[in-house]
Amino acid sequence: METVNELIVKLVTASNDVETLEHQDVTRLIDIALGEIRNLCAQEHMADSAAVTSLEQASSTASTSTPEDWQRALRHAADMLRDLQPTVDPEPALPAHQPDGGDGGNY
Repeated sequence: METVNELIVKLVTASNDVETLEHQDVTRLIDIALGEIRNLCAQEHMADSAAVTSLEQASSTASTSTPEDWQRALRHAADMLRDLQPTVDPEPALPAHQPDGGDGGNY
């Protein structure tokens, strides 16, 4: 099982390379993202939004959509995951120490 961060990276990478994708690739990625979005919403007791519906539509119409549409949908899915992830799986706080010594040597 991949992490949310790994899925976000896949979505963004795919959105930057849409000219190399087939519609099945786009559908698969969006469907995986939708599953994770639903899981994250369920963990936070949030209802599906209109944005989820638009991603479902993007997935179902990928075969007749343009690469620009694919790019928008993939980026939208990545953005939704980014927005949901911190509420469920926050990033660890970074230490105050700066490797260049800019913090006065405090650790």
